[in-house]
Amino acid sequence: MTGSADAHGVRIAYRRAGAGPPLVLLHGGLEDSRLWADDVGRLASEVDAIAWDAPGCGASSAVPDEWTAEDWGQAVVGFLDTLGLERPVVAGFSLGSVLALLAARARPGHIGGLVLIGPYAGWAGSLPAEEVATRVSAMRATAEHPVETWAEGFLDTVYPPDADPARRARARAALDDWRPATTIRLLDALLVDLRPDLPAIDVPTVVVRGARDDRSPRQASLDIVAAMPDARFVEIPDAGHDCAGPDLDRVLTDAATRAARGASGR
Repeated sequence: MTGSADAHGVRIAYRRAGAGPPLVLLHGGLEDSRLWADDVGRLASEVDAIAWDAPGCGASSAVPDEWTAEDWGQAVVGFLDTLGLERPVVAGFSLGSVLALLAARARPGHIGGLVLIGPYAGWAGSLPAEEVATRVSAMRATAEHPVETWAEGFLDTVYPPDADPARRARARAALDDWRPATTIRLLDALLVDLRPDLPAIDVPTVVVRGARDDRSPRQASLDIVAAMPDARFVEIPDAGHDCAGPDLDRVLTDAATRAARGASGR
């Protein structure tokens, strides 16, 4: 099913299927919940899988001009509250990992667990300054130039050559629908440095990385695990930055099931 919810002053669209422990899926940058559509279908046999369209993405309403990084975190928390989810696991891919951490920083008691996929502790918290500058320039270029001039080059950094062509095609279609204004609004969230906040985010966390990830450095994942009180690292062989598939499904369902057990034992 699809639906929408009001949260932190914006209308957020989402896909939802299944029943059981709640699992909220936050997509990456330059995409929307359609990238989770197959995953939601597979996961629905074991969990209540919910994939949002981030503000300014997909069918959600536009991002207010005055938003800061804190607003992005509050939007996630507000979404969980509006849907009445009790301590769900929040799984974020790439940009979504930053938003998940911002939400956990803002309201840690609302979240039962985190799965951070191809993660960053913000670009400033996981990348050298020169690389941050390069990425900011590249992001601004996506807002200023036609999608056909940069789309395939970007997707080459997300998907290895042997990735599922249907999934890559879905990502390419999402780029055609991307709103350049959202790119500019997202930069404030992407540019945070969350390293000082990680030790206080004391929820069970799984950090997941594809072994062939060309965007999120392996050391960035290891640093996040080392800084958080209850985190472990999982690396998926042969996967790229987008590492969706059976291995990730198992991580997600296990995290949701463990969080539900922990909630029932409180």
